[in-house]
Amino acid sequence: MGRNTAKKKKWAELSGGQRFGVVVGAAVQLTLQALALRDIAKRPADQVNGPKLAWAGATFINTIGPIAYFLVGRKPVPTKVTKGTGSDASTAGMKTSLGVSLGKKLG
Repeated sequence: MGRNTAKKKKWAELSGGQRFGVVVGAAVQLTLQALALRDIAKRPADQVNGPKLAWAGATFINTIGPIAYFLVGRKPVPTKVTKGTGSDASTAGMKTSLGVSLGKKLG
């Protein structure tokens, strides 16, 4: 039952590849957390599974928190369908919020 006596390395003791890995890992973590916090702030509470404050706190749990929020914390948003305008088939049919035509206008 020995103790882990591995000494923590200082920044100056890391190789170039190790330093690069730390910087990339930190950038990924901060980016995911910023995106998750932004989404939590803008998303209505009824579109979040659970309390928004709890999910905001969970984003501070390393990289797992933001990933968990994006996978299970958000409820799916229904695709909005709008009526197209115009005379040809590509613009007269129904369109989704992404602009994908669903068919020719009926009636």
